[in-house]
Formats: sequence, C-alpha cells, structure tokens
Amino acid sequence: MNTTKISAAASSAIGNLVVGLIINPIAGVGGRIGFKGSDDADAIWSKIEDGEGKKVSNERAKRFLKSIENLKNATSFLCFNDEMGEAVLAEMGFNHSVIGKIKDTKPSREDTKKAAKLILEKDADLLIFIGGDGTACDVFEAIKDKIPVLAVPSGVKMHSACFALSPEIAGEIFKQFHNGQLNIIEREVMDIDEEAFRAGRVSAELRGMVKIPYLTASFQGGKMASASTFDEKHDQRVIAERISDDMDRDTFYILGSGTTCKAVADYLKLEKTLLGIDALYNRKLIAKDLNEKQLLELLEQYSKSKIIVTVIGNQGFIFGRGNQQLSPAVIRKVGKKNIILIATVSKLEKTERLRVDTGDIELDKELHGFIRVVTSYHEDLLMRIED
Repeated sequence: MNTTKISAAASSAIGNLVVGLIINPIAGVGGRIGFKGSDDADAIWSKIEDGEGKKVSNERAKRFLKSIENLKNATSFLCFNDEMGEAVLAEMGFNHSVIGKIKDTKPSREDTKKAAKLILEKDADLLIFIGGDGTACDVFEAIKDKIPVLAVPSGVKMHSACFALSPEIAGEIFKQFHNGQLNIIEREVMDIDEEAFRAGRVSAELRGMVKIPYLTASFQGGKMASASTFDEKHDQRVIAERISDDMDRDTFYILGSGTTCKAVADYLKLEKTLLGIDALYNRKLIAKDLNEKQLLELLEQYSKSKIIVTVIGNQGFIFGRGNQQLSPAVIRKVGKKNIILIATVSKLEKTERLRVDTGDIELDKELHGFIRVVTSYHEDLLMRIED
C-alpha cells in the first residue's frame, strides 16, 4: 500500500481548501425499486418521472455538508450547475463556483467525467463525489490517481474500497484532511457488470487505484464473496436447517440476498433470487425479486413478519449495501426484534464490525447495539452493530 503524507507546509498553504464536488443525482435510485444498480440511466430516469424511483444522493450530500458546516469559511467548492452540485451548495450556504454546465436536462456519466477533468485542471486539493461504483469508475477514468478523492456512499453497488462508511464519517475525514492530519493511500475502484449482477452473478473487475485521505476504521473494505469451499457450504446448510426448523407458521418471511440466504431457500427446495429479495410463507415461496413498494404491499397482508438477512463479508453491512429494497419503511414495519441475522463463522472472522446504513439516521441509531447472529444449528454469536 503506497502512502504519502500531507506536509505541515502544504496544509498551511491550503488555508482556504479548494474542493471539487460531483453529485450523481440518480445514484442509489435503483436500490429500492429492485434494479440492483443505476447504470441504465434511461430506465432510472423513467422510473423517477413515473414517481416510482426516488432520488437519494441529494440528501446524502446534505448530510455530508451539514457535518462540515464549521469549515464553510475555509472551503471553496468547484461544481457543475443544478443538481450535480450547485443547488445543494447554494441551499446549504457554502462558497462555490460553477465551472461547467450539464450538457442536457438530465446529468449523464459524460457530465461526471467532464466535471472531474475540469476539477483536476483547476488544481483542486480534493475531489468529493456522491455516488456508487459507477460514479467511482467514471471519476477514475477522468482523473486516475492525480488528486485525492473522497467518496460519499450513495449507490446500490458499492464494492469499491474507496467509500467512506457514511456521509457523516466522510465529513470527519474531510475535517482531518483539511487540517493536514491524514496520510494519502491507494484504494481499489471496482467495476461490476450490472447485467450479470441482475442475473445473479457477481462479475467484478479492478478498474484501478485512486488516492484517498485515509482515516483508520472510516472506509469500507472491498466486498468479499462467500467462499465456495466444502466447509463454507456445509456451514451454510447447517444454518439453513436451523432457520427452517425455527420458522413460525403463518408468518411472512422476507429473505435477503446473498449465498447464505440462498442456502435457506435451497434447503427448503425453493428457487431463490441470489441477489434479490424474496418472500416465504409457511415454507413456500410466494414472491421473488421484490422491490420496496411490493414488500410494503405484502406486509399489509400479514399480521406477523420477519426479515432474514446476512452480513456482507469484509464490509460488515447488514442493511444499506446491495439490499436497499429493505428500506427504512420496510424495516420499521417488520420491527427490530423480528430481524434474523445469519452468517458463517468464517465470514464473521473476516468482518471486524457490523454496520447499517439504511439512509435513515434515526433508524440506524435504533439498530445500533447487540444482535444475535445465527452461526450454526446450536450456536449463536452476540455481536454489536456499531455506528
């Protein structure tokens, strides 16, 4: 891992930090509607216009900016017009200069690349972007590793290791970068094949390395897929047997994504959507690949409900990474006490902390604390969901 240090002289020279900001307005929209990504921009904009898709990146940007309000007078932002940066910076009262305009009425990937190149040309000290893996790839294509970037998570697919854990933690990283207190290290940018992802296959490619200001325990790791070893599959099957035997009658079960959850369906001889959210009732599959709206409609039909979900290996996220269909509204409807968390011991050994990033700060706080993790037929682990 290559590192460099911001010198005291450089920090002093920075004084009024010049920072580029790029907001991908459709990042994360695909999550709750079950698209598993937002790469198909035309389809996403169509869903937004129909009222089904909801933009989330603007609120994530506001959360980040709110956390750095004390640096308003010491930071000058460079941005594109309208919802790519100008609108939220103006609303939050930050100094900013519009250095370019969106080509058409709807921001595109080409606008992101153009903005990143102009920010580089303006000699910005840092480039901040709000988005997911697709945005990270576009930014990397434009600037490579020429200036540090700070990635605020707002996507559906966030397999890259350059993302801060949350907008607020991104704010803390920014504050310490502003003071010249952080090392600059390299982190991976991953490109995920979204069509394969929708079909239930994770096909990831390393696109390159970006430089980031590094604060210990503030960035997610790259997503780690479950091992395909005999022992891992055996442990998943044992967990599945336990879950099956413990299932209550006349209870609506929401089965999350991933291979550990799929093992539950396999044990029940049901066809599971590997990377989607499915529904069971009395050990039968009643609906597949559900989005937030469909889940909420089904929840109205059943008096008892539970969520079965697993942990993203290495990252530790339970909610908010790749399963945004399990929205704050869905989680609140089911209730904290009805969340069943399952994971193999080998996955937990590679997972330092459990985390949630639902998009609802108050719900995240409610979910913090100890939770029981089913790890085998007769064994549970008590782990803490941390902020």
